[in-house]
Amino acid sequence: MRRLISLYTENKNSIQFYLRQNLENFATTTLEAKNLQRFFETEKAAEVIYAISRDFIQITPDYGRKYCDTNRVGKNKTFYFQGLLFDNEPIYITNPYLHNITGMPSVTAIKQEKDYFIVVDFDMLKLLEELRLIEHNSLFEKVNKVVMGGGSLLLGLVSVFLILYGGFIFGKVVLLSFNSSEILHEIFTSVISITIGLAIYDLSKTMIENEVLFKTLDPANEIQSKILSKFLTSIIIALSIESLMAVFKIVLDDYSKIINAFYLIVGVTLLIVGTGFYNYFSRPQRKSDNRSS
Repeated sequence: MRRLISLYTENKNSIQFYLRQNLENFATTTLEAKNLQRFFETEKAAEVIYAISRDFIQITPDYGRKYCDTNRVGKNKTFYFQGLLFDNEPIYITNPYLHNITGMPSVTAIKQEKDYFIVVDFDMLKLLEELRLIEHNSLFEKVNKVVMGGGSLLLGLVSVFLILYGGFIFGKVVLLSFNSSEILHEIFTSVISITIGLAIYDLSKTMIENEVLFKTLDPANEIQSKILSKFLTSIIIALSIESLMAVFKIVLDDYSKIINAFYLIVGVTLLIVGTGFYNYFSRPQRKSDNRSS
């Protein structure tokens, strides 16, 4: 939504000029369905068209491309016309909003005729695509949703398995008797399994939210940064636990191997520092992008 509004704002004059030209060229002698729906033949981004009387009462059904909704006939639309002026131009174009029927970002154009108003709702995504201001392919989006959704669900199943496996190991520790070193090893293994499972689940959830259920048009690097930061944080936690476990095992078994634990801790520290630098340098870029939009 934010990305669509940004593109619309940047190209507002040219978009509104295009809409005005289309409405000015559209002429209808009657308000019958076949006459009003002719507008859909030339304008792919149009979603709904209807007419309102000079008394601001809706006098026709809502006509879509393949439907006719009569529920709004006779509704008072005075509220929608408050503050609208048609003195200089016979066409008024609203600001972007979420359409109550389609649920998509939309704009509405109102054309003043002699005895009534013609109202047309436009899908902003299709409008920007039609004007070559954004690249959007419906077929590719459907394929992408299937692939991303399937992969995300598989990742979710893997994460659930790891979490259940960690719970199973912990259950063994509680129910069965182990010596002290085995107990520490089993507990840390359980914690690592659950932590990695949660990290994969979070990755799967983020992919489903951003690529399947609530597809956004924000720059891809923002979503990638979000996913990478979350996943790296979870991996750092898992490796930190692994380092702690290695230290305990070495202390209990053989001090001569302490250098191995030191190398592991240094590696985790470098990973933390690298993640911190990545977050530091990527955050200002996102802020500057928001200010420019």
